[in-house]
Amino acid sequence: MVRQHAASVRNALGFDLEHWHSATLLDDAVDDPVDRVEDSVAIVLDLLRRYDVHATFFVVGELADEYPDLVRRIAAEGHELASHGHTHTPLFDLTPDEFRDELRRSAAAIRRATGVEPDGFRAPNFSVTPQTEWAFPILQSRGFRYDSSVFPVETPMYGVSGAPTFPYRVCLDEPFRTTTRDEEPTELVEVPVSVVGSRLRLPIAGGFYARVLPASVLEYGIERLNRQGTPANLYFHPWEFNPAVRVDTPSIHRRFVSFHGIERTERKLERLLASFPFGTVRDALQADGAGEPSTRRATPEDTDYGP
Repeated sequence: MVRQHAASVRNALGFDLEHWHSATLLDDAVDDPVDRVEDSVAIVLDLLRRYDVHATFFVVGELADEYPDLVRRIAAEGHELASHGHTHTPLFDLTPDEFRDELRRSAAAIRRATGVEPDGFRAPNFSVTPQTEWAFPILQSRGFRYDSSVFPVETPMYGVSGAPTFPYRVCLDEPFRTTTRDEEPTELVEVPVSVVGSRLRLPIAGGFYARVLPASVLEYGIERLNRQGTPANLYFHPWEFNPAVRVDTPSIHRRFVSFHGIERTERKLERLLASFPFGTVRDALQADGAGEPSTRRATPEDTDYGP
Protein backbone atom coordinates (compact mmCIF):
# COMPACT_ATOMS: atom_id res chain seq x y z
CA MET A 1 0.00 0.00 0.00
CA VAL A 2 1.27 3.48 -0.87
CA ARG A 3 2.09 5.40 2.29
CA GLN A 4 -0.53 8.07 2.88
CA HIS A 5 1.85 10.75 4.13
CA ALA A 6 3.78 10.57 0.86
CA ALA A 7 0.77 10.47 -1.44
CA SER A 8 0.88 14.20 -2.27
CA VAL A 9 4.42 13.93 -3.67
CA ARG A 10 5.13 12.23 -6.99
CA ASN A 11 8.62 10.75 -6.98
CA ALA A 12 10.65 10.43 -10.18
CA LEU A 13 11.86 7.09 -11.47
CA GLY A 14 14.38 6.90 -14.28
CA PHE A 15 16.33 4.23 -16.14
CA ASP A 16 19.56 4.95 -18.01
CA LEU A 17 19.23 2.81 -21.13
CA GLU A 18 22.73 1.88 -22.20
CA HIS A 19 24.86 -1.20 -22.82
CA TRP A 20 25.89 -2.73 -19.50
CA HIS A 21 29.51 -2.95 -20.61
CA SER A 22 29.62 0.82 -21.20
CA ALA A 23 29.74 1.41 -17.44
CA THR A 24 32.87 3.30 -16.39
CA LEU A 25 34.44 0.41 -14.51
CA LEU A 26 33.68 -2.13 -17.25
CA ASP A 27 34.31 -0.40 -20.57
CA ASP A 28 37.87 -1.76 -20.77
CA ALA A 29 37.25 -5.03 -18.92
CA VAL A 30 35.04 -6.82 -21.45
CA ASP A 31 36.43 -8.14 -24.73
CA ASP A 32 33.36 -9.75 -26.28
CA PRO A 33 30.29 -8.93 -24.17
CA VAL A 34 26.97 -10.73 -24.47
CA ASP A 35 24.27 -8.20 -25.22
CA ARG A 36 21.52 -8.12 -22.57
CA VAL A 37 19.58 -5.03 -23.62
CA GLU A 38 16.28 -6.59 -24.70
CA ASP A 39 15.89 -9.15 -21.92
CA SER A 40 16.93 -6.58 -19.28
CA VAL A 41 14.40 -4.02 -20.50
CA ALA A 42 11.72 -6.73 -20.62
CA ILE A 43 12.24 -7.38 -16.88
CA VAL A 44 11.88 -3.68 -16.10
CA LEU A 45 8.81 -3.14 -18.28
CA ASP A 46 7.09 -6.13 -16.71
CA LEU A 47 7.76 -4.75 -13.21
CA LEU A 48 6.47 -1.28 -14.12
CA ARG A 49 3.39 -2.77 -15.76
CA ARG A 50 2.54 -4.76 -12.62
CA TYR A 51 2.52 -1.56 -10.55
CA ASP A 52 1.00 0.65 -13.25
CA VAL A 53 3.97 3.04 -13.05
CA HIS A 54 5.40 5.10 -15.88
CA ALA A 55 9.08 6.02 -15.77
CA THR A 56 11.60 8.06 -17.73
CA PHE A 57 14.08 6.20 -19.92
CA PHE A 58 17.24 8.18 -20.63
CA VAL A 59 18.22 6.59 -23.94
CA VAL A 60 21.67 6.52 -25.53
CA GLY A 61 21.21 7.53 -29.17
CA GLU A 62 23.35 4.74 -30.59
CA LEU A 63 21.20 2.22 -28.74
CA ALA A 64 18.02 3.80 -30.14
CA ASP A 65 19.47 3.30 -33.63
CA GLU A 66 20.43 -0.29 -32.77
CA TYR A 67 17.11 -1.21 -31.11
CA PRO A 68 14.41 1.06 -32.60
CA ASP A 69 11.64 -1.51 -32.01
CA LEU A 70 12.56 -1.73 -28.32
CA VAL A 71 12.55 2.05 -27.91
CA ARG A 72 9.18 2.20 -29.69
CA ARG A 73 7.85 -0.40 -27.27
CA ILE A 74 8.99 1.66 -24.29
CA ALA A 75 7.22 4.72 -25.68
CA ALA A 76 4.10 2.73 -26.59
CA GLU A 77 3.77 1.59 -22.97
CA GLY A 78 3.53 5.23 -21.89
CA HIS A 79 7.03 5.89 -20.61
CA GLU A 80 8.88 9.15 -21.13
CA LEU A 81 11.93 9.19 -23.41
CA ALA A 82 14.86 11.50 -22.66
CA SER A 83 18.41 11.84 -23.94
CA HIS A 84 21.46 10.16 -22.42
CA GLY A 85 23.78 11.43 -25.12
CA HIS A 86 24.53 9.63 -28.36
CA THR A 87 27.70 7.66 -27.59
CA HIS A 88 27.59 7.55 -23.76
CA THR A 89 30.66 9.78 -23.60
CA PRO A 90 31.07 11.76 -20.35
CA LEU A 91 31.08 15.51 -20.81
CA PHE A 92 34.58 15.60 -19.30
CA ASP A 93 35.76 14.08 -22.58
CA LEU A 94 33.79 16.40 -24.89
CA THR A 95 34.20 19.94 -26.14
CA PRO A 96 31.11 22.17 -26.15
CA ASP A 97 30.77 21.69 -29.91
CA GLU A 98 31.03 17.92 -29.54
CA PHE A 99 28.36 18.06 -26.85
CA ARG A 100 26.04 19.97 -29.17
CA ASP A 101 26.56 17.23 -31.74
CA GLU A 102 25.85 14.53 -29.14
CA LEU A 103 22.54 16.21 -28.28
CA ARG A 104 21.59 16.63 -31.93
CA ARG A 105 22.39 13.05 -32.85
CA SER A 106 20.75 11.49 -29.79
CA ALA A 107 17.55 13.49 -30.29
CA ALA A 108 17.51 12.53 -33.96
CA ALA A 109 17.90 8.83 -33.11
CA ILE A 110 15.02 8.91 -30.61
CA ARG A 111 12.91 10.88 -33.08
CA ARG A 112 13.62 8.38 -35.88
CA ALA A 113 12.57 5.48 -33.67
CA THR A 114 9.46 7.00 -32.10
CA GLY A 115 8.64 10.43 -33.46
CA VAL A 116 9.26 11.79 -29.95
CA GLU A 117 11.38 14.91 -29.42
CA PRO A 118 13.12 14.48 -26.05
CA ASP A 119 13.17 17.51 -23.75
CA GLY A 120 15.05 15.94 -20.83
CA PHE A 121 18.73 15.04 -20.53
CA ARG A 122 21.04 13.12 -18.22
CA ALA A 123 24.79 13.20 -18.76
CA PRO A 124 26.69 9.91 -18.75
CA ASN A 125 28.41 9.42 -15.38
CA PHE A 126 26.67 12.51 -13.95
CA SER A 127 29.38 14.52 -15.67
CA VAL A 128 27.77 17.96 -15.31
CA THR A 129 30.01 19.62 -12.73
CA PRO A 130 31.66 23.03 -12.35
CA GLN A 131 34.20 21.80 -14.90
CA THR A 132 31.46 21.28 -17.50
CA GLU A 133 28.85 23.87 -16.51
CA TRP A 134 29.05 25.15 -20.09
CA ALA A 135 26.49 22.39 -20.76
CA PHE A 136 23.62 24.38 -19.22
CA PRO A 137 23.38 27.19 -21.82
CA ILE A 138 23.72 24.58 -24.58
CA LEU A 139 20.83 22.56 -23.15
CA GLN A 140 18.75 25.72 -22.82
CA SER A 141 19.49 26.84 -26.36
CA ARG A 142 18.44 23.45 -27.75
CA GLY A 143 15.08 23.66 -25.99
CA PHE A 144 15.55 21.08 -23.25
CA ARG A 145 13.09 21.50 -20.40
CA TYR A 146 15.11 19.79 -17.70
CA ASP A 147 18.48 18.27 -16.88
CA SER A 148 19.01 15.46 -14.36
CA SER A 149 22.80 15.25 -14.29
CA VAL A 150 23.77 16.84 -10.98
CA PHE A 151 24.85 14.44 -8.26
CA PRO A 152 24.73 16.71 -5.17
CA VAL A 153 27.54 15.09 -3.22
CA GLU A 154 31.14 14.67 -4.33
CA THR A 155 32.38 11.14 -4.98
CA PRO A 156 35.72 9.92 -6.40
CA MET A 157 34.11 9.75 -9.86
CA TYR A 158 31.62 12.65 -10.01
CA GLY A 159 29.45 14.98 -7.97
CA VAL A 160 29.00 18.61 -6.90
CA SER A 161 29.41 19.29 -3.19
CA GLY A 162 26.73 21.57 -1.79
CA ALA A 163 24.50 21.65 -4.86
CA PRO A 164 20.76 21.90 -4.14
CA THR A 165 19.02 18.64 -3.41
CA PHE A 166 15.61 19.57 -4.86
CA PRO A 167 14.42 20.59 -8.36
CA TYR A 168 15.28 24.21 -9.15
CA ARG A 169 15.38 26.63 -12.05
CA VAL A 170 18.93 27.12 -13.32
CA CYS A 171 20.69 30.48 -13.24
CA LEU A 172 23.43 30.33 -15.86
CA ASP A 173 25.79 32.58 -13.87
CA GLU A 174 25.80 30.18 -10.92
CA PRO A 175 24.07 26.97 -11.99
CA PHE A 176 24.72 25.01 -8.80
CA ARG A 177 22.69 27.14 -6.43
CA THR A 178 19.10 28.31 -6.21
CA THR A 179 18.12 31.75 -7.42
CA THR A 180 16.91 34.63 -5.28
CA ARG A 181 13.71 36.56 -5.87
CA ASP A 182 15.64 39.33 -7.65
CA GLU A 183 17.35 37.03 -10.14
CA GLU A 184 15.97 35.87 -13.45
CA PRO A 185 16.45 32.12 -13.86
CA THR A 186 16.25 30.26 -17.14
CA GLU A 187 13.40 27.97 -18.15
CA LEU A 188 15.76 25.03 -17.66
CA VAL A 189 15.06 23.01 -14.50
CA GLU A 190 17.73 20.95 -12.78
CA VAL A 191 16.44 17.75 -11.17
CA PRO A 192 19.31 16.43 -9.05
CA VAL A 193 19.37 12.79 -8.06
CA SER A 194 18.47 12.12 -4.45
CA VAL A 195 20.60 12.33 -1.35
CA VAL A 196 19.59 12.69 2.29
CA GLY A 197 21.36 14.20 5.26
CA SER A 198 22.68 17.62 6.15
CA ARG A 199 26.32 17.70 7.19
CA LEU A 200 26.99 14.32 5.64
CA ARG A 201 24.96 13.54 2.55
CA LEU A 202 24.03 9.94 1.79
CA PRO A 203 23.23 9.06 -1.83
CA ILE A 204 20.05 6.99 -2.09
CA ALA A 205 19.42 7.78 -5.74
CA GLY A 206 19.85 4.30 -7.20
CA GLY A 207 22.46 2.41 -9.13
CA PHE A 208 25.23 1.11 -6.90
CA TYR A 209 23.82 2.94 -3.88
CA ALA A 210 20.42 1.27 -4.16
CA ARG A 211 22.05 -2.11 -4.65
CA VAL A 212 24.34 -1.85 -1.62
CA LEU A 213 22.00 -0.10 0.85
CA PRO A 214 19.24 -2.00 2.68
CA ALA A 215 15.73 -1.39 1.38
CA SER A 216 14.79 0.07 4.76
CA VAL A 217 17.41 2.83 4.31
CA LEU A 218 16.05 3.68 0.87
CA GLU A 219 12.53 3.83 2.31
CA TYR A 220 13.70 6.07 5.12
CA GLY A 221 15.41 8.42 2.68
CA ILE A 222 12.42 8.71 0.35
CA GLU A 223 10.05 9.21 3.28
CA ARG A 224 12.28 11.95 4.69
CA LEU A 225 12.42 13.78 1.37
CA ASN A 226 8.66 13.46 0.85
CA ARG A 227 7.92 14.83 4.32
CA GLN A 228 9.88 17.93 3.29
CA GLY A 229 7.75 18.17 0.14
CA THR A 230 10.64 17.11 -2.10
CA PRO A 231 10.21 14.37 -4.70
CA ALA A 232 12.82 11.65 -4.67
CA ASN A 233 14.63 11.19 -7.98
CA LEU A 234 15.81 7.60 -8.36
CA TYR A 235 17.80 6.12 -11.21
CA PHE A 236 18.61 2.55 -12.25
CA HIS A 237 19.97 0.73 -15.28
CA PRO A 238 17.92 -2.06 -16.84
CA TRP A 239 20.93 -4.39 -16.74
CA GLU A 240 20.93 -4.09 -12.92
CA PHE A 241 17.73 -6.17 -12.95
CA ASN A 242 19.30 -9.02 -14.90
CA PRO A 243 21.43 -11.45 -12.82
CA ALA A 244 22.71 -12.95 -16.08
CA VAL A 245 24.85 -9.83 -16.53
CA ARG A 246 28.23 -10.80 -15.14
CA VAL A 247 31.86 -10.50 -16.13
CA ASP A 248 34.94 -12.08 -14.66
CA THR A 249 37.39 -9.33 -13.76
CA PRO A 250 40.34 -9.73 -11.41
CA SER A 251 39.45 -6.44 -9.73
CA ILE A 252 37.43 -7.01 -6.55
CA HIS A 253 36.56 -3.30 -6.55
CA ARG A 254 35.14 -3.45 -10.07
CA ARG A 255 33.11 -6.57 -9.34
CA PHE A 256 31.72 -5.10 -6.13
CA VAL A 257 30.72 -1.70 -7.53
CA SER A 258 29.34 -3.11 -10.77
CA PHE A 259 27.48 -6.22 -9.64
CA HIS A 260 27.03 -6.36 -5.87
CA GLY A 261 23.37 -6.87 -4.99
CA ILE A 262 22.23 -7.26 -8.59
CA GLU A 263 20.16 -10.31 -7.70
CA ARG A 264 18.12 -8.21 -5.25
CA THR A 265 17.54 -5.08 -7.35
CA GLU A 266 14.12 -6.10 -8.65
CA ARG A 267 12.82 -6.99 -5.18
CA LYS A 268 14.07 -3.69 -3.74
CA LEU A 269 12.43 -1.57 -6.41
CA GLU A 270 9.24 -3.62 -6.14
CA ARG A 271 9.15 -2.81 -2.42
CA LEU A 272 9.57 0.89 -3.16
CA LEU A 273 6.89 0.89 -5.86
CA ALA A 274 4.49 -0.71 -3.38
CA SER A 275 5.23 1.96 -0.76
CA PHE A 276 5.56 5.29 -2.61
CA PRO A 277 4.00 7.00 -5.64
CA PHE A 278 6.34 7.16 -8.64
CA GLY A 279 6.14 8.54 -12.13
CA THR A 280 8.25 10.10 -14.86
CA VAL A 281 10.57 13.01 -14.22
CA ARG A 282 8.07 15.18 -16.07
CA ASP A 283 5.31 13.96 -13.71
CA ALA A 284 7.42 14.82 -10.68
CA LEU A 285 8.12 18.31 -12.00
CA GLN A 286 4.46 18.99 -12.61
CA ALA A 287 3.52 17.79 -9.12
CA ASP A 288 6.38 19.76 -7.57
CA GLY A 289 5.60 22.96 -9.47
CA ALA A 290 9.24 23.28 -10.44
CA GLY A 291 8.27 24.70 -13.80
CA GLU A 292 7.24 27.90 -12.07
CA PRO A 293 9.80 30.55 -11.04
CA SER A 294 11.22 29.25 -7.78
CA THR A 295 11.02 31.32 -4.62
CA ARG A 296 12.18 28.47 -2.43
CA ARG A 297 15.17 29.27 -0.25
CA ALA A 298 17.84 26.73 0.51
CA THR A 299 17.74 25.26 4.00
CA PRO A 300 20.59 23.75 6.01
CA GLU A 301 19.26 20.34 4.98
CA ASP A 302 19.70 21.34 1.33
CA THR A 303 23.10 23.00 1.39
CA ASP A 304 25.11 22.05 4.45
CA TYR A 305 27.63 19.34 3.75
CA GLY A 306 30.93 17.92 4.83
CA PRO A 307 32.18 17.11 8.32
